[in-house]
Amino acid sequence: MIDDEPGAPVQEARPPAGDQARASVEGTRPAGDEPVRLRPMTEGYAPALADIVDAAAAAEARAAGREPPAPGLPERHERFVKGLARFALTDPDGAWVARAGGDLLGFGQAIRREGFWGLAMLFVHPDRQSRGIGRSLLDRCLAYAEGASVRMIMTSQDPRALRRYALAGLDIHPAVKAAGKVDRRALPSGLPGRDGDETDLDLVTAVDLPLRGASRAGDVGFLLSVGARMTVVDRGGRRGFVVVRDGNPLLLGADDPATAQALLWQAFAAAKEDADVDCYCWTAAQGWAVGVALAARLTVAPAGPLFVAGGRVPGPWLPSGWYF
Repeated sequence: MIDDEPGAPVQEARPPAGDQARASVEGTRPAGDEPVRLRPMTEGYAPALADIVDAAAAAEARAAGREPPAPGLPERHERFVKGLARFALTDPDGAWVARAGGDLLGFGQAIRREGFWGLAMLFVHPDRQSRGIGRSLLDRCLAYAEGASVRMIMTSQDPRALRRYALAGLDIHPAVKAAGKVDRRALPSGLPGRDGDETDLDLVTAVDLPLRGASRAGDVGFLLSVGARMTVVDRGGRRGFVVVRDGNPLLLGADDPATAQALLWQAFAAAKEDADVDCYCWTAAQGWAVGVALAARLTVAPAGPLFVAGGRVPGPWLPSGWYF
């Protein structure tokens, strides 16, 4: 899953110049006449990785009989590329690319936050799928999970992905998505909360630790640095936060369901009147969020599931596609 819209699709993604001397590891399957090699990701790969995401999104749309997504705004594409590059800095042992000759075929990116591991992204170019490349990348990302007490993967409804993650030993939790235009007549008045900033990252940690056993404070700081907004509740023993962009809750955590619902309404209130919001991977543990979405007249429909090993689905919590 992704937190921002990627840029325009291309037919072929190639690695950046200057990375030819990096040590490589042979993969398990050939692609064309060249062997597949897995390499540690570097920041310079990020633009080409965004191209692969675009190509995959276009292929998925065509397979479903839809038009491929229109190119995103330049600033959104730039933000997306920055986010991809950051994985090479924060989680170098979980960031891998697959190459064959001069072609970039796919990539996998996983995060570790204390005892928490999550698979942030796993993409293979549509022209090179079903050749074992995704499995090889997943194996490298799973190696980064060694010693983690909790593992999570958010995924699409692709049967190949569901099989791959179930066989990796994670339990499946069916999920829904909520999308559409917020009915502004449904917005409650007098919602608690104030604008948050980097000085509230200690609160993020205090809320997250009981929920997930790990803090998203560093990731929240990054999201704020690239234009996201945060709303915080911290009064009367009630604490929580939501990070928002264009009315979409990028991630949320709270001490109790009532506070979480108020923060989700705050996120929806930030949406423009003519803009759609898009929320995903809500399991039964996020029933409090489904109630808000229905009250806001959003459409709730089946979506790709959440896979979890080593713990329950946190709550009250909403995941980020990259940072959980």
